[in-house]
Order: sequence, then structure tokens, then C-alpha cells
Amino acid sequence: MKRFIAFLLLCLSYNLASAQEGEDEFRGTIKVQKTGHINRIIFDNVNYRLIAIDQYGNPLDSAIQEFQLGVSIKGIYYKEQTKGSILSYQMQQLLGKCDQTSVIFFDKIKAKDRSGIVLDMPKFSYSLGKMSEDY
Repeated sequence: MKRFIAFLLLCLSYNLASAQEGEDEFRGTIKVQKTGHINRIIFDNVNYRLIAIDQYGNPLDSAIQEFQLGVSIKGIYYKEQTKGSILSYQMQQLLGKCDQTSVIFFDKIKAKDRSGIVLDMPKFSYSLGKMSEDY
């Protein structure tokens, strides 16, 4: 009886091992990389930089190549141009002089998508604070 049980366990383990090998033959890995075109540009007011967002919602931190910032302070319009995605020191100084109702304008934005093509992105504006309902 002990030999029969040992033989039965041996056959059972062989069948399980061969069944697992059969499943592994058809098992594979599918790699999906969502690479999308740049959909929009947003301003990160905490880190003072521009971030590109692709069509799937993934941030592309190093996509912005250059841009121009414009802001009106006490009736005078200032423009500053910079390379990269981070606001330059002069731009940060301008933002420090703005009041809470100021609107910042970003234009001449050049961004590089994942395929390496440099794109001219549309201009956009960002409001520093909430305007009252009188406006």
C-alpha cells in the first residue's frame, strides 16, 4: 500500500510539473508604452516651471525647450524670454512684484515630444489670484 501511495504521488507531481510547463509555453509579456503627443502646457506655481502634459495625462518634465513670460505691472508690460522649463531669476522677480489680480501670459512656447520633434505650442494665461466678481 505504501508503494502504491508513493507511486500515485510521483505520478501526480509529474502531471502537475508538465501542466505548468505547458502553460509557460504560451505565457508572454506584452509591453505597452503610452506615448502620446503633447496635449497641453500647465504652469506649476509651486516650483515655478512649465510642464507639458501628453494626451494620456502623463507629465513630460523635460519637454519644454523655451518660452516667453509676459505680465503687466502697474500699467507697464514686461516680457522675459528663457530657455528650459524653469522660470528665470528675472521672471521670479517680476512675479514677486505682481498683485493678486495679475494675469501672466506665456507665449512662444517650444516643446519637444517623445519622438524628438520640436513643436510650437499655443499661448496661454494664468491668473495669480482670484479676481472679485466685479470684474
